[in-house]
Amino acid sequence: MQNKHSVKRIALLLVAVMAFAAFAGCSARVADPVVGKVGDLEIYYSTFYNSYQYEELMKYYYGTGTSFDTSTEEGYREFLDYHFDSIIDTLLPIYVGMQKGVTLTAEEEANVQAEYEAEIESIYSSYASSVDDSITDEVAIRAEEEKLLKEYLRANGVSEKEYFTSIEESLREQAIGDKYMESLLAEVTVSDEEVKAYYDEQMLAYEKDYANDIGYYYDDYISFLDYGGPEPLIVPEGYNYYKHILVMNPEEGEEKDVDAIIAEIYEKINADADLTEEDFDALVAEYGEDSGMKSEPYMTTGYMIAEANADTYYAEFSEAALALENEGDITAEAVETTAGKHIIMKCGPVEPKTVSFEEAEESMRELALEKKQSEAKAAYLADWREEVKIVKHYSRVAGIGR
Repeated sequence: MQNKHSVKRIALLLVAVMAFAAFAGCSARVADPVVGKVGDLEIYYSTFYNSYQYEELMKYYYGTGTSFDTSTEEGYREFLDYHFDSIIDTLLPIYVGMQKGVTLTAEEEANVQAEYEAEIESIYSSYASSVDDSITDEVAIRAEEEKLLKEYLRANGVSEKEYFTSIEESLREQAIGDKYMESLLAEVTVSDEEVKAYYDEQMLAYEKDYANDIGYYYDDYISFLDYGGPEPLIVPEGYNYYKHILVMNPEEGEEKDVDAIIAEIYEKINADADLTEEDFDALVAEYGEDSGMKSEPYMTTGYMIAEANADTYYAEFSEAALALENEGDITAEAVETTAGKHIIMKCGPVEPKTVSFEEAEESMRELALEKKQSEAKAAYLADWREEVKIVKHYSRVAGIGR
């Protein structure tokens, strides 16, 4: 039922591996010039373009990312620097690590090879949808996938050996950069006093946010469920749990009498004067068609709704849920939305809570360390930017993003 999502930016290397995708139908040697350098490591046009393309996809699908006013020269330069700097920050640990003589152990090299094989498998599999449906044998399908990739690379003026070697080398270089950076960050520690100070800082932030709008709690909680990280330290007053039985509208061509099913459910509800939440759960399991209500934590708790986050759900659904007065109340009539018809029960309140330092200490220590390591990494990158020769050829990427 939720419709709010957020994503985190993935490693730029994964984008760079797809470099040739932007240049179908033309020579990669001509269309993929060097646009910058970090020491002797080269930045290619395709890497820059894919950084931009990935950011645009994140904006389109998830509404995340950084925006720039590219209509002005100043704004456009900021846009170009943003993507150059993202790539440079990836390459700096690699370059410095290689200069320091960092090498991989046999085990680490084996991990690179495993990642390489998985990447090649993923590349071949990406052609599966282009294989003729008449080919069903797995060996024949793979042969066709390999053929399609070879044709694609040939059309772009790139040999298969060159392509696969570049992927393997990129993965190996990234492993060296990661190893070097991790060795530096391993020296970072946090004291008990720093952990407590971090907890106090987070507590103040939660108090301030939720005092202004308890809707922030819902966003924080959903982020915690979907992407991990810390569970909010404060649970504010004002939320209740609701469960529902959704009978979905029939799909095109499907014979389904939604009203008859709803009537059958209400007949069972009305026949039990002492209907409990557990009884309602049984009806959800038998009739419900909302997959969210059949997965945890919602199967146990129900959905969390307050006036502050009512717009997260269908308007008719939220309005009917919030109109229920007492725990155990059920909508007298099914609520119709574009998804179908809902029978809603008001369950217990979301109990207000403040997580003590003792309860949160372990997670706060991890987060405080992550923050300090992030600050240390930023400092290393800033120092290396001063020490390493960095070149940006703005003219060679002019036009991207405009």
